[in-house]
Amino acid sequence: MVRHLTRPKNWPVRDKLMAAVLIPGLLAGALAAVSLSRTVSDVGDYGQFSALARLQQPALRLVSALQDERDATAGFIAGPRKGAESTPLKERTEVDTAAALYRQAVAGIDTSDDARLDAVLDATAKELRSLPALRASADEAVLTQGSILANYTTVIGRFMDLESVLAAHKGDSNAARQARALHALSRAVENTSRVRAHLTGVLTTGTFLVGQFPDFAGAVARQQESVDDFLATADTAQQTLYADTVKGAPVSASQAFQERVAEQAQAPRLDVDPATWKKVSTEKITLMRTVEAQILDDLIALSDQAHASRQSAALWGAAGLLAVFLATGGVVTVVVRSMTRPLKTLRISALQVANEHLPEALTRLRQADIDDLADYRATPTAVASHDEIGEVAEAFDAVQNAAVALVRDQAALRAHINGMFIHLSRRNQQLVTKLLSEIGDMEQNEHDPDHLARLFRLDHLATQMLRTDESLLVLAGSDTGRGWDQPMPLSEILLAASAEVEQYTRIDCLPVGEVSVVADAVTDLVHLLAELMENATVFSSARSRVIVTCRLAPGRRTDLVIAIEDQGSGMTREHLAAVNHRLGSTVSLDPAAGQSMGLFVVGRLAAKHGIGVSLIPSPQQGITALVRIPPVLLAGAHAVPPAVPEASAADEATAHPRLPRAAISLPGAASLLHGEAVVTHDEAASGGEPAFQSSQEWLAHRRFAEGLHAGGRSSPAPLPSHRTGDVSGSDTPGTPPSAEGES
Repeated sequence: MVRHLTRPKNWPVRDKLMAAVLIPGLLAGALAAVSLSRTVSDVGDYGQFSALARLQQPALRLVSALQDERDATAGFIAGPRKGAESTPLKERTEVDTAAALYRQAVAGIDTSDDARLDAVLDATAKELRSLPALRASADEAVLTQGSILANYTTVIGRFMDLESVLAAHKGDSNAARQARALHALSRAVENTSRVRAHLTGVLTTGTFLVGQFPDFAGAVARQQESVDDFLATADTAQQTLYADTVKGAPVSASQAFQERVAEQAQAPRLDVDPATWKKVSTEKITLMRTVEAQILDDLIALSDQAHASRQSAALWGAAGLLAVFLATGGVVTVVVRSMTRPLKTLRISALQVANEHLPEALTRLRQADIDDLADYRATPTAVASHDEIGEVAEAFDAVQNAAVALVRDQAALRAHINGMFIHLSRRNQQLVTKLLSEIGDMEQNEHDPDHLARLFRLDHLATQMLRTDESLLVLAGSDTGRGWDQPMPLSEILLAASAEVEQYTRIDCLPVGEVSVVADAVTDLVHLLAELMENATVFSSARSRVIVTCRLAPGRRTDLVIAIEDQGSGMTREHLAAVNHRLGSTVSLDPAAGQSMGLFVVGRLAAKHGIGVSLIPSPQQGITALVRIPPVLLAGAHAVPPAVPEASAADEATAHPRLPRAAISLPGAASLLHGEAVVTHDEAASGGEPAFQSSQEWLAHRRFAEGLHAGGRSSPAPLPSHRTGDVSGSDTPGTPPSAEGES
């Protein structure tokens, strides 16, 4: 698997395309995902910034209330303290109300990711819890005026630290600038409130006590410095807003009171009304708080807008990224399919051509008929694209057309070769026929036994040559040239076939009933039986006999089975199956036909007339050839011999122990066991009737067979009956004057 992955050249086209597109796509998607994650992180930061900006509203309200309480407490401490009615109850009530709202707002703030904010909120909560003790100290005069004011300032400073956290928090740049301006203005308001507190206490006392004037002067300086910081931090619109809002009589009066107090700092008593001062300074602070509230509203609007914008950007980014992935996947799928489907179609077409079309054409070619290929056309591939794949498909179509053309050329060449064989066989057939005629004339006039034996041998060799020519004609797909015009008895057909076998003296044809074969099948059946008899004599011992019997088939009473049994060495089961397959495959002609031409000839002749031919093991040893002749080839009123009652396979095996059960169960084998048809080889050799009783009888049959080969349409002279008596010149009854095994 790893080796396959490390060799991209072995990858399927689909994987290559996916890798070529998806790897850059995944990298781009990863970068887009990082950018999107940053946008999502910004959404969280902007949301936190917006929440802190909204928290400034209750916080600033609480700060304003604390400032008012501090300034009122400064006058209360410096005054005569005329009981509970002089305490700043109103200011304290406003602080408590503002503190409740603040606590409610703080409850919705998430501080898990911001340690500084968490610390500031804890500090403000702690200061709120300490506020009752501070008030008690002011009421009971436990602490000095300066200490009490300093404690209030510390509490206020804790809440103002929230603005520092907001200004330092990550958010939109405009909103962050607004936050810094808000923080600077809040400091200016705080310093102005502290000036009010200091001067209220001083004016309530009527003079500056020891150390109060430096504190007052420092507060005034910090006030002016903080205003300058705000103006430096604020933008033009905020500066304009401050200038247009913080102006008028309260501002000028407050400035005038501060200057007068500074001038009278060494006087024993200050000539300034505390109530008037408190009024004008409060009005100025109110104007400043108006600007502060406006800036805070702008800050909240900007932060909300920035948060919504980033949130929308994140949503659109996620949707866009998803859409890009889906679109990329769709495009990749379409492109990959546009390439893989034509390739798959091309592959299927190639396999069909290789496994179906060309083998079909080759099968037709083996039939040696060029006309069968006239309607054969190359099947074009179903690839309609005009890209490189389409060009490959066109090239494959060209290769297929070339292959079809080659098959046709081969078929034409085969037809020409067959025609050449037919022509040569016809010429040789005519020459051999003339040779047989000459030999026949010489045999009629020859009385010397030695010369006559030689003529017999030449006659038989010429007959074999003639049958070989006819076999070539059959293999070439032509007719043998022989014909017959009337039915012929099966006994004469068997004798004519045996007469064409070289070792005819070893063939015993047992008695056959009055069965005739139609004229159209006579010559081909003689040829077929001669090939099987020749095969039986060649592949068996020269001292053994070949028995030919004829009986009805056991399964189909209308079929006639001729059995040709030899006592040869036999065949293996595999070889026997291959031979039977070859006998049944008549349309296929392979190079092995030259080595077993007789089997191919038998198969073709049998297929031509619907004759069944099969080989089975003989009862003891050797092979039995079964020739099943259908009823359509039998002629005459006595076409079918009398039926013999069937016996069971077990009974037949018991009655005839020389046959195995397997042979009895084969088609046509059981019929060979009935009645007197079963003759042992010993009986055939000792008391059986041989095929020919004399050389003259054999010669008469040779002349009969010659008439068959000559293609005559009239019946030859009648065959002599068996046992016509000895003919002079015969040395041994039943054999011609030649040695065994010669023809």
